[in-house]
Amino acid sequence: MGKSKVVRLTLYGNPVGKARPRVTKTKAGKPLVYTPSRTAQAEEQWKALFLESGQTAFAEGTPLRLLLRAYLAKPQYLRKRERLPVTKPDLDNLTKLVLDALEGLAYHRDSNFVDMMQSKRYAVYPDSPRIEVEISEAIEELAEC
Repeated sequence: MGKSKVVRLTLYGNPVGKARPRVTKTKAGKPLVYTPSRTAQAEEQWKALFLESGQTAFAEGTPLRLLLRAYLAKPQYLRKRERLPVTKPDLDNLTKLVLDALEGLAYHRDSNFVDMMQSKRYAVYPDSPRIEVEISEAIEELAEC
């Protein structure tokens, strides 16, 4: 049996979660919906990272597994014993941004994900804040809970 395909990406910088679309009104009073700039910039960084990596997309219809690890910058005011970030960005918003950015590039639809493992921690010096993503083909035995 051959090796399974795996897409691995690491985006350095403080992790950004997916923000809700914003609504404003034009001068004519019509509603205008837009994506906040931090979200749009982060999605573009993920797309560029995937394209620069030279990795290829999974075949359409492939059941997928996601492993996402977010490492946030630890604020200096926190005590040493505070090790887990129970602050924003929310883990689901971090995951949603990555999945939305890579949809159509690394895989066809995010509905192909059948397994997800996510974690959020503080980056420990000298490591930098980042998000590590690993996408692989799901194995049926793992999918059964």
